[in-house]
Amino acid sequence: MSVLTASGVGIVRGQEADSTGNDENTALVTQLCNFDKPLLDPSDDAGGKFCGCDVESSPPWGIPVVLIDCRDHHLQNAIFRAETLPQGTIRADMSYNKFVEVPLFSGDKLKFLSLRNNAITSLKDKNFANVSGLVELDLSENEIELINSDVFTGLVTLRQLNLAENRITVIQANAFSPLQHLEHLVLSHNPLGAFLNATENDIFLKLGVTPRLSIIELENCSLTVVDLTNGVGLDQIVLSYNQLLSIQKLPKAVTHLDISGNPFKTMSAKFLPHLFHLQHLTMEDMPYLYKLEEYALFGLPRLSHLNLQGSRNLTTFDPHAFGRNVVLNETDAVLQELILKGTSIRTLNSSLLQAFDQLNVLDLTGTPLTCDCNVRWLKTLNVTTHASCTKPMSLRGQQLADIAEDRLQCKEEKSWLYTVFNVVLVVLLVVLVGAAVYLIYLAIRPRRQQVQLRNKVGVNSPYARVTIEPNQAENLY
Repeated sequence: MSVLTASGVGIVRGQEADSTGNDENTALVTQLCNFDKPLLDPSDDAGGKFCGCDVESSPPWGIPVVLIDCRDHHLQNAIFRAETLPQGTIRADMSYNKFVEVPLFSGDKLKFLSLRNNAITSLKDKNFANVSGLVELDLSENEIELINSDVFTGLVTLRQLNLAENRITVIQANAFSPLQHLEHLVLSHNPLGAFLNATENDIFLKLGVTPRLSIIELENCSLTVVDLTNGVGLDQIVLSYNQLLSIQKLPKAVTHLDISGNPFKTMSAKFLPHLFHLQHLTMEDMPYLYKLEEYALFGLPRLSHLNLQGSRNLTTFDPHAFGRNVVLNETDAVLQELILKGTSIRTLNSSLLQAFDQLNVLDLTGTPLTCDCNVRWLKTLNVTTHASCTKPMSLRGQQLADIAEDRLQCKEEKSWLYTVFNVVLVVLLVVLVGAAVYLIYLAIRPRRQQVQLRNKVGVNSPYARVTIEPNQAENLY
């Protein structure tokens, strides 16, 4: 049994093997807090095992409060039975110890309790009834398998509950209903798929979570379907690394949605419901996603941050993914950040220019970009893309930002230039040949003066040709 007095000195009595390793057990007296002595090394058995116990003045009135840090002090249930915490204790960190069940703390001022990374296998009914003022409770990284309906009875003021990385397979009906002010619930990395997928009931109705909940995390819970339509107060939803093929039953007020690592192949116009308040959409490490289709982002008019990092099969970002009315500049897009790092995007159509009007972050690190005339428009954006060229070979490895626009050419442009050049060359050759023929003609035709002279010589002209006939007299002889 342990007693922690108002003065802050806690005495814990238990059984522990001696330092020689013999089976003989000896009684051990240790102190959880001793404000009159400095903190000793928790591995130093000779001086006792004190936790880190600090006194601070809390705002606004400066009332002294106690903060207890017992992380990694090898504490276990056999040698720890704390009943009353030092007066004014508001925080107790008992993480990274060896507890197999929750110690029975008692402290009406305790606000923050962490039992992270212990070996707790089960939670008892009304386990936290004596610390009913808790605001945050961390039970992550334990071995809890079942959540009973009365475990959290009395925790009316609790706002944050972390049950991640346990072995929870079943949560009894209305287990969270006593948590009337719960705002943040973490159930990630628990094998809850068989339990949550068994029926089509809304998760809120199944768990008894109140509408005050604004953040729910269900990462890697083997979910194949999800229904959160009754979460009218939900602001942030994490559904990453599950087996979801459809996400339609979501509350309209959500502003942050993480669906990374799910096996979607395409993002179509009906992929998500019209989430008019969604601002952040995270789709990292999508193993099969290869295309964002036309109107895929049309129903998200307030989307400002889109993260597709690590979706290595993504090759196509449709020019009308935001809708044709955005391309026609009939409506505005408010996208400020687009992360395409590590995707297989080779080009982005210039029709996206209107959607990128307010863009201040465009990360194309690691994309196999084809640096031709189709990406020339990216250089007009006032953003740093970190894009490097894969094709053509003449530009391979160069940064897009360092390449002059006239070097970003397409084959079509080159073919057109070659055609024009060839036509001009043929015309030039024809002209030259024609000129040569004309010069030859001028060289071989009679001169004008000779022609005129011939025309002036007639029969009666003294210059006419004279034909001398033979003397006929000579023929007589």
